[in-house]
Amino acid sequence: MNATELIHAVAKQSREEVVPTTLEPLDALIGGGLRRGKMTELTGRRSCGRFSIAMSALASSTSVGEAAAFIDLGDHFDPQIAEACGVDLRRLLWVRPHTMKQAVMAVEMLTATGFQLVVLDAGGHPIKGRRVHDASWVRLARSAEHHGAAMLISTPYPLTGTASEAVVNAWPMRARWIGQHPRVLAATLINVSLQKHRHIRPGHEAVLSFRLVP
Repeated sequence: MNATELIHAVAKQSREEVVPTTLEPLDALIGGGLRRGKMTELTGRRSCGRFSIAMSALASSTSVGEAAAFIDLGDHFDPQIAEACGVDLRRLLWVRPHTMKQAVMAVEMLTATGFQLVVLDAGGHPIKGRRVHDASWVRLARSAEHHGAAMLISTPYPLTGTASEAVVNAWPMRARWIGQHPRVLAATLINVSLQKHRHIRPGHEAVLSFRLVP
């Protein structure tokens, strides 16, 4: 083993095995956070909190000095909102593909170049471009494992099949208001449930609270 390989090996051992989303109920649900070397799929329709969960994970990764990539197929990313959520924009690569095929290719390429967290946001329904073949998700899962990257696939409906280690479904529950006249929306409550996990029994649920960014 040469010096460069040794440095990389030590660095890999010193990192935590997961990238926490910093949403404690969600992290507890999936075993501590987004596991490095694995693909996690987050599903749910519009206004279910998927985007907020992705921003929280990106903020967690970039705030400790790691490089992260956001593949924005849904074209929802706003740098000002992301920064307000705690994302270090200096450590974030923003990619805006036009089709799912381009998005998957970008995820694979960026994982191979050393990004510690790669998030693909497929947007809402319908997804831009044709659905990619199931083998593409298997290839991405293998790439994540080979390079030790945490991979989050955020989609309006399940896409990755058996390739993901964990599948979490999200849906909006209710709003939290403060005051009387006028009433002010303070936070939204999101329900998440573990649909599948290779090491944890599925079926558990948790509630996430998101405060509005001023």
